Amino acid sequence: MKIRNLSTLIGVTAAAVCVSLITGQAAQAQVLGSNWTYTMDSFADGNDGNDGVGKNSNYEMYGMAMKANDGIISIAFNANLALAGQAYSGAADGNIGWGDILFNFTGKSLKDASATGSLFGIRFAGTNDSGAATTGVYSGVTAQSVTQQNSGFTTFDEYQSWVNNNAPNTNTGTTGGAIGYGGATVAEAKSYLTNANGVSQDTNYGQLNAIASGTKVGDINFLGVSEIASLASGFAGLGGVGKYTVGFSFSQSLLGQFMNPANAVITLLEECTNDGMMLTATLPSTEDPVTPGEPVPEPATMLGLALGGLGLVKAKMKQRRADANA
Repeated sequence: MKIRNLSTLIGVTAAAVCVSLITGQAAQAQVLGSNWTYTMDSFADGNDGNDGVGKNSNYEMYGMAMKANDGIISIAFNANLALAGQAYSGAADGNIGWGDILFNFTGKSLKDASATGSLFGIRFAGTNDSGAATTGVYSGVTAQSVTQQNSGFTTFDEYQSWVNNNAPNTNTGTTGGAIGYGGATVAEAKSYLTNANGVSQDTNYGQLNAIASGTKVGDINFLGVSEIASLASGFAGLGGVGKYTVGFSFSQSLLGQFMNPANAVITLLEECTNDGMMLTATLPSTEDPVTPGEPVPEPATMLGLALGGLGLVKAKMKQRRADANA
């Protein structure tokens, strides 16, 4: 059985807070703030072989949510695929699960950024086929495809054709789903995922969906039960009826030099590429703004000023004692 799916994720909002919803817009950067922002995927493109796409598919992805608050980035997603993956005898390890989340700040395609080790990656699923040793945030990342060992689609075009033309749609009882990539059009997703040096290279098992190498710079923290419940409710209100909601957070400082507002293209593909999501987000500044024209004192200068002030105080106290004894 060939398993297939690729969807879209980002955003979510707790009950009484403002919600921003991205649906079907061309890759327009969403500015992350303290409220959850949702990006919803197609509900009929997570292919489960002959079982088709839609609500009955074990690989259907429904949406993704993000927020940024006080230097902490939080990510959540809603899907029918559990954090630990899905048992499948056709996979090399007997399990098909999540790929890794890949952050790209370079403005280049995923393959071009990977070739220079310029990606950031997050391994959040401890049972997947990632090249990262443990869960956490990684810098200097090169990416790989783990699709072949997970009995997945060979190319982007194969996945697209199967979903749109052959897959039973368990939502409607008809044939054919509707491929989607969350915050990007299908054409934008194909260009970003397959281009290398400006040319489409939709080669066999060429879709990058996991960390190959990188340096671990920090850990992630999974969200608590109450926040996950609130997120699940938020997704459901937007049609996201996946069986599982997963979420975690990490320090924005782990993204290194990207401390000022910066656009990131973020992708999450399942190991089999049977579904996935892509979105563009603007991360906020985590530094106090400096007034233009006002230089920031160097540490040595500030120390000199402090010592100078201390010397002046001592001199005045000494003079007062001399006057009192005169």
